[in-house]
Amino acid sequence: MEVYFSKQFDKEEFTFVYQPIYCVNKWSKVGFEALLRLQSSHAPIIDLFLQAHEDEKLAELDMMAIEGAIDCFPFEILQGKKLFVNLFPSTVIDKQFHFFIQHLLVMYPNSFKRVVFELNESTFEHNIWSCPLFKEGLSYLRQCGFQIAIDDVGTGMGSLQHVVEHRPDIIKLDGYFSKGLAHSKEKQEMVKCLSQYNEGNTTLILEGIECEKDLAIALTLDIKVVQGYLLDRPAAIDTFLKNHQLRESLSFGGIR
Repeated sequence: MEVYFSKQFDKEEFTFVYQPIYCVNKWSKVGFEALLRLQSSHAPIIDLFLQAHEDEKLAELDMMAIEGAIDCFPFEILQGKKLFVNLFPSTVIDKQFHFFIQHLLVMYPNSFKRVVFELNESTFEHNIWSCPLFKEGLSYLRQCGFQIAIDDVGTGMGSLQHVVEHRPDIIKLDGYFSKGLAHSKEKQEMVKCLSQYNEGNTTLILEGIECEKDLAIALTLDIKVVQGYLLDRPAAIDTFLKNHQLRESLSFGGIR
């Protein structure tokens, strides 16, 4: 970690929260999305990343956040659960990225094949998606055992084009489509259409579920994986570990 961000880390007290992702077939957690937070500030975290972009430090901050999220996640306890971490496209083409990935594989062997990189679609990085180095970087990640997700599909510039061109393992459909889904035939048609997209066994995750009626409609549209405040809000990983350990102890005692 660079000195610049070491100081920021100490000063701002970076921390991580995790939001569960649910498979609706058994209503079980299949993964967690890691989110960076500042303990001493309520400012949007995106402001920090925008400032890092202006300072030409975005890749450094991004890699620090990725390693922090992986370091804090208890892979050995939450067996079978995947960890979703955000990744800026510009980080993929950074000259240090390949070394960074090898570092992760050596330092966190329990994370092998259990980390999903969520590609952020920021307006200031739109051109990177068509860069040959970017495509090579995604191929390298897959060779190393990582899965690729495209975040906020349906609202960003060219996001559907990116789905076709980069064939992600996972599509995360933006919360715009889940909000008011029960009362919008147009949104229902779009969600239904994307739920049927299965190129390479792609998994669709509907984000932003906050209303029971919207969730009920999503299930009728064959949505199998969901995420949102209705199910669980982002929280410290210890919160979920306590519930997990409680269930394990009850199961061990014959209570289910």
